[in-house]
Amino acid sequence: EALLNEGFKQVGAGSGGYAVYQYNFRAHKLSPISTPVLLHVAPYGPSITDVMPYYLVLEFENSADFRNKKWSNSLANLEILPHKWEGPQVLEGYCYQGAFFSTHHFAELKEMYDNQSLAYEAACKKLPVVTKMQQRQSGVPNDLPTLKKFLEAGKRSRKKKQNIREYNELQKVVTSVAKEILGLMKREKKKQGTGGQCYAPKGVVLYFEGLDCSGKSSTGGLVQAALEQAGYHVGYRQYNRPPTAEQRARPWMDRFEIPGQSSMIDLASNTTDANEEDTGHIGLVWDRGPAGDFVYGNLNELSPVEKKKKYEEFIDFDKQCREKGVLFLKLLFVTNRDSIAKTLGKRCAQKNMAKDLTTWLQACSSRSGEDGTSFAGLEAISAHIDPTDFVAFNNYERNLRIFSNFALNTDTEENPWVVVNTGDRYAARKALMRAFRSHLHDFESRGRKCCSPVPKSLPPARTPEIEINDMMKTKFTRSWRHSLLAWITLMVLLLLAYIYAENTKWDDTWFHTPRKYNISALLEDGMEDDIKLGPAVDVADIPVKKTKTSKEEKVAPTEDGPSDVLVADDIDAVSGEDIDEEEAGNKTIASEGKKNRELLPDAILKTGD
Repeated sequence: EALLNEGFKQVGAGSGGYAVYQYNFRAHKLSPISTPVLLHVAPYGPSITDVMPYYLVLEFENSADFRNKKWSNSLANLEILPHKWEGPQVLEGYCYQGAFFSTHHFAELKEMYDNQSLAYEAACKKLPVVTKMQQRQSGVPNDLPTLKKFLEAGKRSRKKKQNIREYNELQKVVTSVAKEILGLMKREKKKQGTGGQCYAPKGVVLYFEGLDCSGKSSTGGLVQAALEQAGYHVGYRQYNRPPTAEQRARPWMDRFEIPGQSSMIDLASNTTDANEEDTGHIGLVWDRGPAGDFVYGNLNELSPVEKKKKYEEFIDFDKQCREKGVLFLKLLFVTNRDSIAKTLGKRCAQKNMAKDLTTWLQACSSRSGEDGTSFAGLEAISAHIDPTDFVAFNNYERNLRIFSNFALNTDTEENPWVVVNTGDRYAARKALMRAFRSHLHDFESRGRKCCSPVPKSLPPARTPEIEINDMMKTKFTRSWRHSLLAWITLMVLLLLAYIYAENTKWDDTWFHTPRKYNISALLEDGMEDDIKLGPAVDVADIPVKKTKTSKEEKVAPTEDGPSDVLVADDIDAVSGEDIDEEEAGNKTIASEGKKNRELLPDAILKTGD
């Protein structure tokens, strides 16, 4: 029906729900030539939260046939007009819940959905087995915090350890910030009677603004947790609906509350003990705010002059907060489309889990006969995602430009915006806590008396107005810490490359030739051979090596005159008889050959044998 309203006509169909639609596109309304546009639609199962995705292929035929009766003319047209012979332009993707996803964005959504579903199934299998008389209802999650804790039991051990480690580190940071706020309160209390400075802010406004599914509640909730641990009474306000007729009649910023107004009578105190002292410090969380009126309302359609008035009204509101001792923390959450697709897949899986858990708890309640089970938490999980989130995914570029334009035109030196990129949630949360701590230090260093007015001569410093189309050229600059870390890493890599080049002998050969042995000479003659092969050496030509191991000598008479001197080694150790010189040389060579054979590897000896 929606395609028919847009002018598409069905021209074909196939098995499995496949259908083809055609639309005649005209470049101009008065153009007589129309180009056919074909839309191929096919269901792509399985369904996600009982909604079937569709695989779409949009084919836009813009090629033209300029061939005449002669083929030579067509070749000339090919050379002269090559751009007119382009093939059909094809756009493919997936449609789900009214949003169009590219192939890799839908893959991110489906992968996260499947991982969450697998973790849920694994966690359900780890629940203890109970009998019919026992109640299994105690371990079943009934809200979003308990569901997240329940899913951790079904994740792999490595991922579970990583999540626990990151959670503990973040909790340490939150506790550290809370202790720092308590220290400021104690310093202020000591100097309260002497007209001291206002160290800790009496009121804090946490303004969460940004893209849908960018982690505003989970990431910004760390600042809220730090305030609650420090003793602040924190309230919550949602401004995600357009103003009413009564609110339009008043000034634009009057409907946004700040701590200390009389309308904030529903702020619950965090003190549970009656004897516990009330600190008098109040915090307030804004879920959406003035920038949301530009994105989701009609303020973006105003003229540039009217927009400038709205910007100035917001800056005056920020100035009034500083005069009243209220810390106005403006947080803009941005992320990429991949992260948003993952968040959509996670919320779709949680919605499916909430449906299953509702059936589970209803069955447990009917079996036990108790009607006190609350389903409010599960209903909140189901309402955590709606079709507007998918519409915002399609309007990603538009929403990001409007949010960024509002932040750039309302930024001041006294209280700048804090832009949080939640592409990496863990790094974004740590960076947010550092930014909040920096704002606390700035508030303390201003040296202003509590409830004392700011001099009227102080000019409101702000950046010049920037149009939406020029905003994307400015972008968001990277942190100097990241740039410094990148330069240090590059220098270390260059240093390692230099050390490697200096200590490498480039003249040496990569492969050394094996040593060559004359095995026959080593085994038969007992001669140490050279590295290279050479001619065989006659045993008779080898000089006899005589050693003197004893001072004992034996004189043998000869016919020629004086007797030869024989060392003790020339006497046979067994028979005690004298041996001649030739036999002594042979024994010496044999002993050296035996030593050489002991030095040779076993493989060479076996080959020689």
